[in-house]
Amino acid sequence: MEFLLKHFNTIQPQKAFQFHKEKKQPQKPSFLLSFDDGLSGFYYHEAPLLLEKGIPAVVFLNTAFIDNKDLFYRYKASLLINHLIENPEPIKIISVFFSDNGIVKANVFEAILSVNYQKSNLLDKAAKICCFSFTDFLNTYKPYLTTEQITELSEKGFLLGAHSINHPKYSEINFDEQIKQTRVSVETVKNKFNQPLSLFAFPFTDDCVSSKLFTRFFDEKNPIVDFSFGSAGIKNEEFNRHIQRIPMEGISASGNKIIKTEYLYYLLKSIVQKNTIYRS
Repeated sequence: MEFLLKHFNTIQPQKAFQFHKEKKQPQKPSFLLSFDDGLSGFYYHEAPLLLEKGIPAVVFLNTAFIDNKDLFYRYKASLLINHLIENPEPIKIISVFFSDNGIVKANVFEAILSVNYQKSNLLDKAAKICCFSFTDFLNTYKPYLTTEQITELSEKGFLLGAHSINHPKYSEINFDEQIKQTRVSVETVKNKFNQPLSLFAFPFTDDCVSSKLFTRFFDEKNPIVDFSFGSAGIKNEEFNRHIQRIPMEGISASGNKIIKTEYLYYLLKSIVQKNTIYRS
């Protein structure tokens, strides 16, 4: 954070997006932070710090998880594994359960981790076999933001966007489901929290997403979103209103090093004209 504040100006989201849409640059290098998944930790930890320092940010929400009504399937997998490590008695029956459902791996933990979005209902069924309750976990730990917290964040100046309904990987779902996941989540966030823009950040990645989807996103007569966002680092985009972000999560390097590396990588790729993402 200190590195960013030392070398860049903060910028309000609407102004940043307008610059990008018009292919212009602010007078000084600027940065805008965004936070995905709508985790409650943002309300308790990041938001107070950002407000204290006067740093604007955008928060992207999975609408099915608001008020802790459901849980990301990858989190379910992790919780199920932890439960089985602490309570190994059902491991054999769980292994048979996954095998009967076409998931055969070296061990039960690999089987659980291999469950994708399309088969995520198997995690709920496996949890019932183990007598483990995801609902109890949600009610106890409340990992996601509540409607009240989100409303308060919006009133304090944070901009809100959508991150899909329940966090599928877009390359693994069909076009109609991609449209549904985007439209429903964007409309829910915008209308429920009275947001000025329709913003959408892809869950996981926008890799292998077709140009057809972006063409539909930004249709002049009936657009689904005003701006969409990926996390591929500093890149130019075939679609101007789709903006790539620098991912900072899950990387061991310092923010300083990550940002410098991104700029260097961008400049090197520009030499061979490979710093623009084109989609089929």
